[in-house]
Formats: sequence, C-alpha cells, structure tokens
Amino acid sequence: MKKRTLQDLSEEQAQINQSYIEINSVQKELYLENQKRLKEKQKESNPIVVIEDDEIKQPVEEGELQLSFPIGTFCLNCLTQYPTDDRQPHHLPFINILYENAHIDVKTQKPKKTLESALMTCFKFEDELLEPLVKSGVQLYIVNDNDNLNKKLEIIERYNNYPNWTVIKPSKLSTNMFGGAFHPKIWILKFPKFIRIVIGSQNLHVGDWTIWSQGMWIQDFKIGKSELDQTSQEFKSMLREFLYEILPTSHKFEDLLKIKYDDYDFKDVNIRLITSIPGRFVGNQLFKYGMMRLQSVIYQELCNNKMEIPKQVCVTYQTTSIGQMDNNYVDFVLQCCTGRSTKKINQMILNQQEEEQSKLKLIYPTADYIENQTHGGVDFANPLHLKQQSYESPKFPKHLFYKYQGSDHYYWHTGNIPHLKVMIITGLDEDINDQTSIYIGSHNFSQGAWGKMEKNATQLFISNTELGVLYPPKKNSAQIKQQIIEQLSFKFPPLKYDKDDQPWIVEAYYERLSKEYQQQNK
Repeated sequence: MKKRTLQDLSEEQAQINQSYIEINSVQKELYLENQKRLKEKQKESNPIVVIEDDEIKQPVEEGELQLSFPIGTFCLNCLTQYPTDDRQPHHLPFINILYENAHIDVKTQKPKKTLESALMTCFKFEDELLEPLVKSGVQLYIVNDNDNLNKKLEIIERYNNYPNWTVIKPSKLSTNMFGGAFHPKIWILKFPKFIRIVIGSQNLHVGDWTIWSQGMWIQDFKIGKSELDQTSQEFKSMLREFLYEILPTSHKFEDLLKIKYDDYDFKDVNIRLITSIPGRFVGNQLFKYGMMRLQSVIYQELCNNKMEIPKQVCVTYQTTSIGQMDNNYVDFVLQCCTGRSTKKINQMILNQQEEEQSKLKLIYPTADYIENQTHGGVDFANPLHLKQQSYESPKFPKHLFYKYQGSDHYYWHTGNIPHLKVMIITGLDEDINDQTSIYIGSHNFSQGAWGKMEKNATQLFISNTELGVLYPPKKNSAQIKQQIIEQLSFKFPPLKYDKDDQPWIVEAYYERLSKEYQQQNK
C-alpha cells in the first residue's frame, strides 16, 4: 500500500471544504466597523490588557526545543468560512495540530511529519478524516463510544486492514453505565521530544473540522524533570488515573504510545481537570467527579486565593445537548458553582431553599438560527440534542434560554453551528475578573454528564464518561480569561430568547414539515 503524507490530508481536506462555505463581504465590512467601534470604546474605558500570543511564549535558548503550546492555550478549530488571510493563531485546522509547529503554513512550507503515535478518544469518528493520518505511518489508537447492541468490550486490531490502526470500544455492561455515553475528547500526540495533550469538545468527523465550532485546551510537555507545583502534580496524577479508568487493563496508554509517562515535565499547568466517570459515589469519592468535583475545585481555589465565597453567581452555559432538568436541578448546579460547602448544598437540596437568587443562562440555538442564519443549515444540525418531550414538560425551565449568536469580535463566526461546551461563572454583573471561572470540555448540560444527588444528597450518580478543564478563580488570572472570552465563537453576554423564539428541536422541525406537506397536498 502506498504511503501518504499528512500533506495529502491537508490537500484532501481543502477539497472537501470547498463545497461548504463562501465568505460574505458585507459581513466583513460590518466586522471591520465593529472592530473600530470596539477599539474606540476600549480607549475610553481603559479595559483589561489582553495577553497576546507573543507575551505567553517562553524565551527559547539556542538549540532548545521550541514548543507551540508551552503553556496551556485555549484554541478553536478553523472552520471553512474563516478567511486564510485573517486567520488568528488560536484558530487551528485539524492538520496543524498534528505537526510539531502547529502554527506553520502547511500548504506552502510543507513541514516534515514527526508525529509517531496518537491516542484519540471521541464519541464518534469518520474514516475519511483519519485514513490519511494512518497511511502516513502514524500508529493510531481510537477509543470511542460503544454503539454495539451487546455493549461488550470490543477491541478491533488492524481496523480497516491497517496494521497501525486500533479501535477500542469500552464495555457498557456495568449497570452503572446503562444508558450512559462515552463522551470525552482527549488526544495524546507523541512527538520525538514531547507529547501534546488536547482536551475539548472535538470529535473526529470531517464536519467537526469544517462546519461545527469546537473549543480546545492544548499544552505541550517536553521530556525533562522539574519540581511541580500542586496544580501541575494533580493534573499529572488525575490524567493518568482517568486514562487507566477508560482503557482496558490489557491496553495501558503508556504501552500503546510507547512512552514513559514520568519522563515528561508537567510544569506550568494553568487549569484544573474536571472528570466524570460512571458510578455512584459517596464519602471522599463524592468530590472526585462531575458537578461535585467542580464545586470542590472552586471552593479550594477561592480559599487558597483568599477570595470571598459568593452568595450569588451568574452561570452562562453554552451547550449543544440538554437533558432532563427542573428547577431543583438548576438550583443544585447554581449552588455548586458558588463553591459553597457540601453542608449548605445538602440543606438547599433537602429544604429546597435559596439564600440568594443566582442566575443560569443556557445558550442554545433557536430554530430560526439553525434554519435561516447558519452556513450549514438543518442538514448539519445533528450535534444539537433537545428532546421535544423534555422541553414540553411542565417542569422544564423554559425561561433559561438565551440565543446562540456568532461573536462580535470576529465577523467570520457569523452563522457557525456550535459543538462547544463552555460554562462561564461570574458575578451577577457578568464582569470577567480574577474570581471568574471558565469551563471548556465535553460536558453538556445534563444530569448524565454532571451527575445528580441521591439518598438525601449523600450520593452522586453519574452515567457518562466526560472530561474538561476549568480555569478557576485565581489571582492575576483576569487577563487570560478576558482573552478566552474575546476568542469564543459565540456572543457573551448572550441575548435572551424573544417571545416567539423556540429552541432548535429536530423532532419539531420534521413534524412541522410533515404538516406543511399534508396541507399542500390536500
């Protein structure tokens, strides 16, 4: 079989992309006018200084390995509607992440492929996207959701007859996992002198890199040793434990990638991991996963940084899937996001009382946005999940919905279809400051992902496997958080649904089409 290079992948991807999107020149004019207005406004208000990419790059001594992501960096995927000339450093095509220099112009500079092996977890993947990578000689391991009826562990060696491609489908036979999704998105990419870790919302379809907006945290860890601070040491330990949890004992990630995990230097980690594992958790285990892990991290960081635990918060949650929920679950989430102690959370759950009124804003696309304002349209809206039965339940809090709209900061975000999952925790004024928390990852807004309390609020039940990162409350962290907010592909703060707005629900859309068809053919 003829070997193909990653350059082939880039060229094939470009051909696929051509059929999707055209840039609207009117949008660009509006964008430039908006940028001019924003700059004038910034001069007047003397805003937080945004950290530029050059500021966060560490100085490189002669002969030293230069990493693309020496410090954890928030990035978006590069959609086909993004113009090449205006592309930002935090906009990354799929192909670029697979090279040592992720910011290189792959088409013109044609860099040498040095990627040796890759472990990628996902909910779904597409052969078309990954085959060029395998044909280039990379040893590839895909771990994805088990959609087989028997739900048994399945390991497919020589997937599609490629000797260097293995697919692992974790077992779902445990009663704890019944109905749960294997949903984390983590990549570990092995290069000769470092590993690259990518955690976010990205699956492995062509559409994930052309149509659907994705958010990722990326950091490179080179071979070496240094004294780790508590945050970096926790990240290293938790990541190893999570990878052991999701893989069968016969397939340890170190063996698959042919690495010695402890040989890599996990310094300068600027986030906290948030994981969800299927099961029921009590006692000390209560704080390890899901929403209770989030609560615990926020509480720890507020205390460590000598910040006051807030009584009120505004939680803005951009999600692409919404599970069953009611006001009690909303209250539970809001209380956890303040960082309050478990005792107060338990009292709130049992007594159904709140001392103060916090706010939750769910950012989710309207039906009008998907049908009439997006580049992809309804044919590409499959990442969005909201069941009509859940939405029409009398207990469903419909008043929480806010519009998903493209960000004002970059005109090319107009009309994108989201697959990000982002939570922004602020005060009621929605200012971005040191006390702000920002979550990015795979967790949608559902009890399956974050967990729900059972047995008088002493037990947490989780059915999904999920993974994300949290930029927590921390002194001198406002600048990087402000930068993330401005880089997001959606508008923040969001606008509330208008009176006649309805969320995008695929069942409702086809039901309406059916009625229109019947009326036309009477």
